[in-house]
Amino acid sequence: MFVDRQRETRDLESLLDHPTPQLIRVYGRRRIGKTELLRNLVRDATGIFLTADEADRRLQLESMSDQLAQQTRSLRRPYRSWDALLDHLEEVAPRVIVFDEFQRILSTDPQAVTRLQARWDARWRVSGPNVILCGSSIGMMQRLTEGRRGPLYGRLTGNLHLLPFDYQGVRLLYPTSSEEERIRRYAVFGGTPFYHTFSQGLSLEASVKRAFLDRTAPLADEPQDLLRFELQSPTRHNSILYEIGQGIHRLSDLESRVGVQKGGLGPYLEILRDDLDLIEMETPVCGVKRPARYVFRDPFFEFYYRFVFARRPQLELGRTDAVWRQIAADLEGHVGRVFERVVRNAFRLAQGRQIAGLPVEITEMGRWWNRTGAEIDLVVRGRHEVWAGEVKWGTHPVGPEVVHELVEKLPLLERTDNLPVRPFVVARNGLSSAGNLELRRVQGFSLDLAGLDRLFDQAAP
Repeated sequence: MFVDRQRETRDLESLLDHPTPQLIRVYGRRRIGKTELLRNLVRDATGIFLTADEADRRLQLESMSDQLAQQTRSLRRPYRSWDALLDHLEEVAPRVIVFDEFQRILSTDPQAVTRLQARWDARWRVSGPNVILCGSSIGMMQRLTEGRRGPLYGRLTGNLHLLPFDYQGVRLLYPTSSEEERIRRYAVFGGTPFYHTFSQGLSLEASVKRAFLDRTAPLADEPQDLLRFELQSPTRHNSILYEIGQGIHRLSDLESRVGVQKGGLGPYLEILRDDLDLIEMETPVCGVKRPARYVFRDPFFEFYYRFVFARRPQLELGRTDAVWRQIAADLEGHVGRVFERVVRNAFRLAQGRQIAGLPVEITEMGRWWNRTGAEIDLVVRGRHEVWAGEVKWGTHPVGPEVVHELVEKLPLLERTDNLPVRPFVVARNGLSSAGNLELRRVQGFSLDLAGLDRLFDQAAP
């Protein structure tokens, strides 16, 4: 089922409506939905879709000959060179040509992109087809335009870095589920649509066992396969991801746990962040500048490295039920952390509208912390005031003590630019009567799960 991606589809269609040919790069992690997005686009735009095989130059050209013949319903032609393929494409004259898995061509025959560059410069940029280069190796696709030595430097007219679904997109995969159940599925399977195919129609326990824990589980080695796809030696990268999954977020602590000298993790963290899209850096909102924290971009990888990675020896012994019991005992804590991400998504979607009758004018949003250990789950800086709040996934309504603790932390915010600070609480089951009274007394506001549900529904296209 192809869902969401309306914004990305609109962006690409807008580029293709331009009066001159476009050279567009689309890239992102494996399984993220690039192929489905572009197949749908080509289907509507009268185009040719060519997938590069993981093979040598000769076999790649043979495969593309087969694909082109099938899509044009014509006789197959042998191609002795990339120029021969490009000549044939000129004859076919499609509106759009997609080269999928383009990184396979780059790794097999770097001269192919040189021939494409020459063709683009000579004719296609003026009166040729629109060309979309799509790839799953983020670093390799980025290097196409890296500095003046990049083969397509200065030539791209469009660039789309396809990211995982946010929670709003995942909701569409579970149209009949409760909001609580959707959040749990997002906490486990993250924002990659493909991963949710192993979750739909099953209980959470059954889907986790099927996807991660059984002897034939399709996702049991998925993060390992992703790292091996991109890296020659992923051992240290795996160690870093495991430690982040165990709640180690500061650079100095990661260096200590992984066992490297100060500064030794820099290149690995850069690859995990920029080339693989697996982690990101957090700095405190409305706080003084201090060392960043490293966190996962996607809940799927956080779930995997928190619960599955270190338990693979048990799974190899067939201890599926025992591992599930270990996961289940701590799963709600993980869901609670992901719930903060869900709330951020709801607030971001409400930009320009209202929450609890208050205008949403977000200029910055994220966590806040200081050196003494004080933390606030979510701080939202707006143009006229700052909101500072706690996000609670507990089973009971939040009482006044949580509001008291929050209000006591508000003066610790270092950089509010003299804007007024308004407290808020987002809680799965809302606030108790006493909690609501205390929050109103300090002119705060609250949201429960039903309120978040309405925010997401209002933002739906």
